[in-house]
Parts: sequence; C-alpha cells; structure tokens
Amino acid sequence: MSATSRYEVLIAGAGPAGIATALHLVRRRPELAGRIGVIEKGRHPRVKVCAGGLIPRTLMALEELGLALEVPAVEVFNVTARTEAGTVELGEAREPLCTIVRRDEFDARLVRGARERGVDIIEQTRVLEAAQDGGGVRVVTDRGTFEAAVLVGADGSGSRVRTAIFGRGKRNVGRALMVDVPVEAERTREFAERRYRFDFTCVSAGVRGYSWSFPCLIDGRPHLNVGIYDQCPRETVIPGREKPALIEELRAAFSEVGPRLAGGGAMRFKAFPIRWYEAGDHYACGRTILAGDAAGAEPLMGEGISSAFEHGRLAADAVARFLEGESGALEAYGRELHRGRVGRKLRRLGFAARRFYGPRHRLYFRIVGLSRRAQEIGVDWYNGARGLDEESVPRALARWAGAVLLGVPVR
Repeated sequence: MSATSRYEVLIAGAGPAGIATALHLVRRRPELAGRIGVIEKGRHPRVKVCAGGLIPRTLMALEELGLALEVPAVEVFNVTARTEAGTVELGEAREPLCTIVRRDEFDARLVRGARERGVDIIEQTRVLEAAQDGGGVRVVTDRGTFEAAVLVGADGSGSRVRTAIFGRGKRNVGRALMVDVPVEAERTREFAERRYRFDFTCVSAGVRGYSWSFPCLIDGRPHLNVGIYDQCPRETVIPGREKPALIEELRAAFSEVGPRLAGGGAMRFKAFPIRWYEAGDHYACGRTILAGDAAGAEPLMGEGISSAFEHGRLAADAVARFLEGESGALEAYGRELHRGRVGRKLRRLGFAARRFYGPRHRLYFRIVGLSRRAQEIGVDWYNGARGLDEESVPRALARWAGAVLLGVPVR
C-alpha cells in the first residue's frame, strides 16, 4: 500500500451500513467499481457483539441488493413480551417476525458480496484521524493515508469519523450487556416454539429499556442470546432513585437461565454501546456524512441493522448525486434522515421510548395490553412487514380503527 491511496469514495466501517452504501453505489454507477474503498479495523469474519435479529424490513433490503442470506439462521414466528401490566403473546405470523443470525457470519457474507462487485475492502486498518476541506477528505490510518472526494462514516456507535468531523457527543449513547448460553433445543421454549422473548419489567427498577432472549446457532449448536438494553445508562426512570445493576435485572428477567449467568469462566458477559437516533443530531458536514450506528439506531429497542440498510441506500443516492455535480446532495441526505420516511419512523420510536421508559410507563404498557389486534399492527409496523411503516399517519390510524373497532384481520 502506498503512503497515500486515492479513491472516489471512502467508507469507514465494513458493517451493514458501510457495505450497503457501497453496494448501492456500484449498482447505480458501475464505473465506481474499484474506486470505492471501505476501511475496516477488523478482519472478516470478525467478532461483532450484537443480538443479530433481522426484521422483515432488513430481509427486503437484502433482496433489493440481490443478496441471498446464505448463513445459518433461526426463524421465529412467535413473541412473548412481559410487562408490569401483564404478558403479551403473539404468534404464528405468516412470515418470520425475526430471523436471527450471528453477526460475524452475516457481515462476512455482506463483505463477500461487495468484493464480488468490485468494492475494495481494506481490512485490519484503524482510522486515526479524519479531516476535510473544499477539495476532498483525508483519512489517516495506522496503515497509511487515504484521500477521496467523499467520506461516509459508518464505523459504529463509537465512530472515529463522527468524533473527528462532527465532535464528540455521548448524550444519546445507550448500553447493552449480553451473553450466549448453550441450551438443549427440545427443552427450551425459544427453540421448541420458534419464539423470542422480551421482558420490560426492569423499567420499574429504573432501567430505560428491556431484556431479551433470542434463539441462535453457534457453530451449529443451539444457544440463547440473552441480554439487556438501557437507553440512558446514566439516568434512572424516577429521578433520585439508585440505578440498578443490569446483570441482576437480566438474571431476574429470565430466572430459568439466571443461575447460569455467572459472568465468569467461559460464559463472559459482553458490554457494548448503542448510539440511538436523536432529532437534534447532524448527519452531514461538508463532504462527510454518517450512516448506520454512527448516525443512530432506533431508540425504543436499540435495533440498528434495518436502519443501517436504509441509511446505506439513502447515502449511496446522495453520494452519487454529489459526484454528478449536485452540490447540495449531501446536505439533503442529512435532512432526509430527519424528515423522510426513515426519520419519521425513528422520531415516532423515540416518542414511544420516552413514554414506555418514562415515569408513566405503567399507563402506556396497560394501554398496549388492551387490544391484541393493535399489538399485531404495532409489531408489523415496527418490522416493516408488508410495507406498513411506509403508510401515512391517516392510513395507519384507519387500519388501527378497522382492526380494533371492526375486527378487520391485520394478517
């Protein structure tokens, strides 16, 4: 590698957002093959701490890119959500509610697809600094310097690009804790019933989030991926109350595996940050834009894979238009993440997070528990099933009224 390598487009981060951006770009402008460089600090398949749930919206994005999943996966068709107001159980949807993969395998599949289409993946290269001027961007790494016309920061919740270009900010960074527990499939509800489980009772203890238990396969063997998410790790639900220990809340949520969550030996907990969408953030600055977790996952559940693919499609369109001479295209991308369909959905999920994880959370959980059909609509809207999350507010309200008041089937 030369001291300075030049590309038309540089992307920091070879996860879903970065790879989706690259794939959409070469699809729109095939002449960019060989002129897009994706800088990745690890080497695929590399460890990625994540529950690995792919909702239907994500599978639609893969289909749009012409990528088959081609990795081991567990499909779930049923969900249990335990709250202070009672337990909600939904099931037997026509399509999987979630497809659970291991992120090391999934991300490696994406990278392989990008390489096949002419994208340069520059692995084991850590971003140290990033700067820009009117003529381009410059990224300094531990393996040399890179220059390009445009830079896409898709390097995760702790994004170096975001810090260098947009400044450091941690007010909207949550925390998650997870561990993989080996189980016997036939004796484990998640596998036997093709179900994943959520537990929101930790909100009453002060956690602004939930616990989860997902079935997954590790080296072909059944495991439960068990974890807990706290949207605001420095804030409790009720001011003045002591913040609870996440690991203890997780053990309490899933008592049948709680005694096995020892936190030591071969079963070590893994902690990781989750930056969530904040309406006041900026996603475009000069010749640099942010995508994926560097921009922000959805606030309610901390799910970031579907947002990453959505960001990648929008980022690729903006970069292509910028390279074609539309000077305001990158700034327009930033506005789209706030005002467009993706931004509207993220704002609504932020609104929901403030209610369900706030002082009056019991009221909102009780409201959700009133109607099974409303619950099904909410799950399908969140998942993007059948394009429900693209509907206007009046259309969504009409669908809700028809289901709840008139008994119109929602699936």
